[in-house]
Amino acid sequence: MIKVCYSELDGPEGLSLRLEAAGHAGYAPAGQDIVCAGASTLMQALVYLLAGEESARSDAWDEPEGPRLAVAAQAPVAPWVQGAFELAKAGFTLLAERYPDNLRFADVSRSGQQSMMDLQLFAEGEAAPALSPAQTRQAVAAGTLKPEATAAQPEAPQQTPAEPEKQPETPAQPERPMLPPLPLPVQNTVHSLHARWAAEEAAMRRSQPGFDLKAELKNPEMRRLMQLPGMRMQDAYRLAHYDESLHRAAQAVEQGVVQRIQQRAARPAENGIRPGGAATVHPDVASMTRAQREALERRVLHGAQIEL
Repeated sequence: MIKVCYSELDGPEGLSLRLEAAGHAGYAPAGQDIVCAGASTLMQALVYLLAGEESARSDAWDEPEGPRLAVAAQAPVAPWVQGAFELAKAGFTLLAERYPDNLRFADVSRSGQQSMMDLQLFAEGEAAPALSPAQTRQAVAAGTLKPEATAAQPEAPQQTPAEPEKQPETPAQPERPMLPPLPLPVQNTVHSLHARWAAEEAAMRRSQPGFDLKAELKNPEMRRLMQLPGMRMQDAYRLAHYDESLHRAAQAVEQGVVQRIQQRAARPAENGIRPGGAATVHPDVASMTRAQREALERRVLHGAQIEL
């Protein structure tokens, strides 16, 4: 386990800061331990940030329990230096929360929270715990632990899955028997019938652009007529739609009668059929010819009364 401790020393010139990490994480074999990699990155980043700062120094020791690295900054401490330590503290806090079996972090400074202090942090005699099955699976999934390394880990007892409830079996549908092929003469008759229907359908579409034989055969009457021997498609169509044709013819006749009545009403009335008497015309003697005058004389001799 890696043990990390942050402390502050209050002196006459201000606070002195110190962050120390020691031990092995024991999360996975060397080179595959992501907890060790995270802790090492945080400490090395802090060392590089404080490089060149006169008040800061770092030390490293190789001890039997594992490496130990300490970074310290003597008072007075610049605000950005204190910010660098706060960044490292935040990283170790997240690691300790995520991997409590592999890393512990304690803030023993005056500003540290009491809940973060661990009095057993540096207790002796602790050994790196073995990976739990959950940690092993997580390390393999993250690629930090090779699959063959999991063979040494104790396998968790596997729970026997409950047997699924047996569903009532659906009775199998009986297969339709294979029909024997039609005799060759019958096949030829069917083919010739289909060819004749295709030709008649093409002829029907020349006069009826929207004609569709498949749609027409949905009509029971059309289907019955097409089954009659020698029935032509055009005759079957006319008989099946006889009522519709008769209705259209009646509408056409009615429309023609109405149009003729409207046309007659629009013509000017002739003198013979105009209501009222005929127009009276008085002859003009001055414009008559001699023959016309002699004709009037003869009518007068026969007793006719003529107004001039």
